[in-house]
Amino acid sequence: MQRLAPGIIPPMGVLFDSAFGDSLEDLFTLCLLYSLDKRGECRVAGLTTSKHCLDSARLLEVMQKLYGGRPTAIGMSTTGPQQPSGPLLQAALAGQSFSIQREIDTAEPHNLLRNLLEGYHDGNAVIISTGPPANLNELLRLPKALPVVKAKVKTLYLAGPHATQPPDWPGPVQWIRDADAAALTYQPQPADFEWNPLHPVKLALEAQPAASWSRAGLFAALRAVRREKADPAGTGIKELMATPPSRMRP
Repeated sequence: MQRLAPGIIPPMGVLFDSAFGDSLEDLFTLCLLYSLDKRGECRVAGLTTSKHCLDSARLLEVMQKLYGGRPTAIGMSTTGPQQPSGPLLQAALAGQSFSIQREIDTAEPHNLLRNLLEGYHDGNAVIISTGPPANLNELLRLPKALPVVKAKVKTLYLAGPHATQPPDWPGPVQWIRDADAAALTYQPQPADFEWNPLHPVKLALEAQPAASWSRAGLFAALRAVRREKADPAGTGIKELMATPPSRMRP
């Protein structure tokens, strides 16, 4: 929820929706978003996962606390049977502390998204989606949600090979594919995250050093936050990723 003096519009709010924990690129994307947030370039407003898996929600909570994010509820889909934790989730959560123990400790993602959007100035939020559109489809089915989405969301960014557009999305949509991110040269290394020995990305990279991943999420984060000022090559990403949040300054 935005609480600023009348007439002052805060940085763009970013809602991040993914099947979190299924791929390295989602971890990288969230790291970059939080790093941009700590520099005052955006506000990471909400985190939702379409993966019905407590470990997916737990990892989002760990990332939120690690970067000093706003303590909003974590949205987790409860549609269908619970899904198992894969190797990436298990590695990234090793040794971590979290408060989510049961489904009741999470929020319904579609309700969370609507409630968060209602608190934003018109056109001052974006959604980055890197996974199946289940949560966004459910959002649009909520009573009176369609005009809220249309008014508040400047652009929906669909990033990577697993993103799909909701059929009734009422506003602008930008597709970001691997080809769009071809100029990005950043290659994350465990050493970039040594500032925290239990950094989930460090643990995940060490567990899967040869895993392939899409750069579309990183490019979508740069495009969504910096828009026309975005550097296609992402020259400063490494510095952003390797700087502890405590040393970030707006």
